[in-house]
Amino acid sequence: MRKLVLLALALLGLLDSLYLLWAYTSPAHPMVCVGGGCDVVRASSYAHFLGLPVPVFGVAMYGVLAALLFIQPLLTESWARAARGVVAGISGVGFLISLGLTGVEAFVIHAWCTWCVLSAVTVTLIFILSTYEALSAESVSSPSRRLAGMQRNLAVLLVGIVLGVPSYVFLTRKNAAPPPHPAAAPVLRARLVRADTHFYGNPNAPLTVVEFGDFECPFCRQAEAAAEKVRQQFGHQIRFAFRQFPLTAIHPYAEKAAEASECAAQQGKFWQAVDYFYAHQSNLTVPALESYAGKLGLHQAQFDQCLSSGEMAARVQQDIRDGRAVGVTRVPTFFIGHVMVEGVLPYARFRALIEQQLHAVEAAQPVAASQGASPAASTNAASAAPPAHPAATSLAVANPLPFGGGANAFTKIIAPNAGCSASEAQQKQPTMIGVAAARQLASSPGGALFVDVRSPAQFATGHIPRALNLPSSRFANEVARLPKDKTIVLYQGGRATGDICAASRAAGRLLLSHGFPYQNVKVLQQGLAGWQKAGLPIER
Repeated sequence: MRKLVLLALALLGLLDSLYLLWAYTSPAHPMVCVGGGCDVVRASSYAHFLGLPVPVFGVAMYGVLAALLFIQPLLTESWARAARGVVAGISGVGFLISLGLTGVEAFVIHAWCTWCVLSAVTVTLIFILSTYEALSAESVSSPSRRLAGMQRNLAVLLVGIVLGVPSYVFLTRKNAAPPPHPAAAPVLRARLVRADTHFYGNPNAPLTVVEFGDFECPFCRQAEAAAEKVRQQFGHQIRFAFRQFPLTAIHPYAEKAAEASECAAQQGKFWQAVDYFYAHQSNLTVPALESYAGKLGLHQAQFDQCLSSGEMAARVQQDIRDGRAVGVTRVPTFFIGHVMVEGVLPYARFRALIEQQLHAVEAAQPVAASQGASPAASTNAASAAPPAHPAATSLAVANPLPFGGGANAFTKIIAPNAGCSASEAQQKQPTMIGVAAARQLASSPGGALFVDVRSPAQFATGHIPRALNLPSSRFANEVARLPKDKTIVLYQGGRATGDICAASRAAGRLLLSHGFPYQNVKVLQQGLAGWQKAGLPIER
C-alpha cells in the first residue's frame, strides 16, 4: 500500500510542478490560487534559479521519483533496494530545498503560493514514506508479487493520467479570454462598461472614455496626470470610466490595491482612492493601503474588513476578463469613442482625440434624428471619420482590432510610451544584486554609474552619492545619455517603502532591449532603503 501511495504522491507532485512551470513561463495568465500569494511569489526574484524557473527542478525531481517508483517491481532485489535508497535520498534533498523555499515565502516574500505549499507537503510525505521503505526488509523477489506490483502501478498510472490531464487542461485554461470573433463586436463593445462601472462626469454624455489601469504600473501613474485634466475639462461632455487591470505577473501588489479602491468605492470615495494610490505608488502593501484609508477619511473598520475578506476580488477579476475580451494586453489602455489607445497619452493628444470623437458624435446626431435612427444607430454612426486633428494624427495608428467591422471596429493607436505589459516578465531581466555587491561596484576601479529612477522630488530628499536621476516617467527618452561600456546600477526606494523594484527592473529591461550588455545592467534589489540600512553614505 505504501508503494502505491508513494507513486500517487510522485504523480501529484509532477502535475503540481508542471502547472507551476506553465504559469512561470506564461506570466500573462493569472494563476489559479487561494489568495493572491501565488502571483507575488511568481514575480519575486526567488522564482528563478540559475536562469531557470524553479518549477523546472520540481518537474525533474518528481519525474525521476515517479519513474523509479513505477519500475521497482521489475527490478531484482538488490536493485530494488538501491532504488528505494535513491528515492529516499532525492526526496530528502527535495524536502530540504522545499523547507528553505517555504521559509523564503514566510520570512522574505511574506506571501504564500498554494501550489508551492502543496509541493512542499507532497515531497515531505514522500521523504517520510520512502525513508521507511528504504529501512524496511520487505522482499519483492517472488515473481507473482512483482507481477501484482506492476499491475497495481499501471492502475495508479492510468488513474493519474485520467485525472491529471483534464485537471491540467482546466487549470491552464481557467480565466483565459476566448479569442475575439467578428460577430461578437456588439457584445464586446458592451463589455467596455457595466452597470456598476465607476463613472466620472456627465452620466448622459454622448461620448464615453474608458481607462484600464494598474495602480502599480509607473506608466499608468504618468498617464494619470493627463487623464485627470481630461476629467476636469470635459466632465460635462464625456463620462469617464475606470476599469481595473492589475498585471500581477509583474506587479504583485496591484490586485490588492485594485480591491482597496473598490472598498473605498463602497464609502463613496473611489476617485479619491485612485488619485491617492497613484500618488503613493511606491508602497501598495496591505498595511500601507490600510493607513491610506484613514487619510482618505474612510471608516477604518469597514475598509479593513472589506480588504481582508477579499470580497472585491471577484469584481476585479470581472474587469480583467472584460479587458481581455476587448483586446487589452497592456496598461494604460484607453477607449475613446471608437479609438483604442495603448500607452501614455500627453494631454494635448488626449484632448485632441476627445475633441475629434465629440465632433463625430455631434455630426452624426442630426443625421440620425432626420432619419429617425435608433439610439444604437446613432452610436454606430458616431464612428464616421471626422477631420483629422494634428495632435491626434501624430500617434502611430495600427490596423483596426480583429473584432468588428465598419462602424463597430476600433482604430488602435499605439502611443510612443506604450506602458506596462505582463509579457515583460518573459523578456530578458536585469541582474538583481544586493547592497554588498553594489558597494563593491561603487568602490571598484572605474566604478559604476548609479541611476535613481525616482521622481526629482524624491531624489532631492537623499540619494546614493554621484547618482544620476532619470525618473521612470521619462526614462525611455533618456536612454541615449547612458554609456553602454560602463556598469549601470538602477535603484529606487526599496523594501522600506514596499516596492519590489518594479520601476528599476522596467528600466533595466529597456536598457537590455536597446543593446546594453547584459553584464553591465544591474538592479539594486534593496534600493535606497537597503543602502541606508547598511550605513552607507547618502547625498542630498
